[in-house]
Amino acid sequence: MTDEKPSSRSAIGMLALIFGLMAYAFLAAAIGGMMAEWSVAIQTVYYLIAGLLWIWPAKKLIYWMGGKKPE
Repeated sequence: MTDEKPSSRSAIGMLALIFGLMAYAFLAAAIGGMMAEWSVAIQTVYYLIAGLLWIWPAKKLIYWMGGKKPE
Protein backbone atom coordinates (compact mmCIF):
# COMPACT_ATOMS: atom_id res chain seq x y z
CA MET A 1 0.00 0.00 0.00
CA THR A 2 1.34 3.42 -0.92
CA ASP A 3 0.78 6.71 0.85
CA GLU A 4 -0.31 8.81 -2.09
CA LYS A 5 -1.56 12.29 -1.32
CA PRO A 6 -4.39 13.58 -3.44
CA SER A 7 -3.11 16.01 -6.03
CA SER A 8 -4.24 19.60 -6.19
CA ARG A 9 -6.00 18.64 -9.40
CA SER A 10 -8.48 16.63 -7.35
CA ALA A 11 -9.40 19.55 -5.12
CA ILE A 12 -9.61 22.02 -7.99
CA GLY A 13 -11.56 19.55 -10.11
CA MET A 14 -14.08 18.76 -7.37
CA LEU A 15 -14.73 22.45 -6.73
CA ALA A 16 -15.08 23.10 -10.46
CA LEU A 17 -17.41 20.12 -10.82
CA ILE A 18 -19.62 21.13 -7.89
CA PHE A 19 -19.90 24.81 -8.80
CA GLY A 20 -20.05 24.14 -12.54
CA LEU A 21 -22.87 21.63 -12.24
CA MET A 22 -24.73 23.90 -9.85
CA ALA A 23 -24.45 26.83 -12.26
CA TYR A 24 -25.46 24.58 -15.16
CA ALA A 25 -28.52 23.30 -13.28
CA PHE A 26 -29.67 26.83 -12.43
CA LEU A 27 -29.15 27.96 -16.01
CA ALA A 28 -30.99 24.95 -17.44
CA ALA A 29 -33.88 25.49 -15.00
CA ALA A 30 -34.06 29.20 -15.85
CA ILE A 31 -34.22 28.46 -19.56
CA GLY A 32 -36.77 25.72 -18.89
CA GLY A 33 -38.88 28.19 -16.93
CA MET A 34 -38.97 30.52 -19.91
CA MET A 35 -40.31 27.61 -21.99
CA ALA A 36 -43.27 26.97 -19.67
CA GLU A 37 -45.82 28.06 -22.28
CA TRP A 38 -44.29 25.96 -25.06
CA SER A 39 -45.59 22.54 -26.04
CA VAL A 40 -44.79 19.52 -23.92
CA ALA A 41 -42.96 17.87 -26.83
CA ILE A 42 -40.52 20.77 -27.17
CA GLN A 43 -39.99 20.91 -23.41
CA THR A 44 -39.31 17.17 -23.34
CA VAL A 45 -36.67 17.46 -26.06
CA TYR A 46 -35.07 20.42 -24.26
CA TYR A 47 -34.91 18.65 -20.90
CA LEU A 48 -33.58 15.48 -22.53
CA ILE A 49 -30.76 17.40 -24.20
CA ALA A 50 -30.07 19.60 -21.16
CA GLY A 51 -30.07 16.54 -18.91
CA LEU A 52 -27.40 14.80 -20.97
CA LEU A 53 -25.30 17.75 -22.13
CA TRP A 54 -23.40 18.14 -18.84
CA ILE A 55 -21.87 14.66 -19.12
CA TRP A 56 -19.31 15.57 -21.81
CA PRO A 57 -17.53 18.39 -19.91
CA ALA A 58 -17.79 16.48 -16.61
CA LYS A 59 -16.12 13.46 -18.21
CA LYS A 60 -13.24 15.59 -19.49
CA LEU A 61 -12.84 17.20 -16.06
CA ILE A 62 -12.81 13.86 -14.26
CA TYR A 63 -10.18 12.49 -16.63
CA TRP A 64 -8.11 15.64 -16.05
CA MET A 65 -8.41 15.18 -12.31
CA GLY A 66 -7.05 11.65 -12.62
CA GLY A 67 -4.18 12.71 -14.86
CA LYS A 68 -5.46 10.68 -17.80
CA LYS A 69 -6.20 11.72 -21.34
CA PRO A 70 -9.90 11.54 -22.31
CA GLU A 71 -10.86 8.83 -24.76
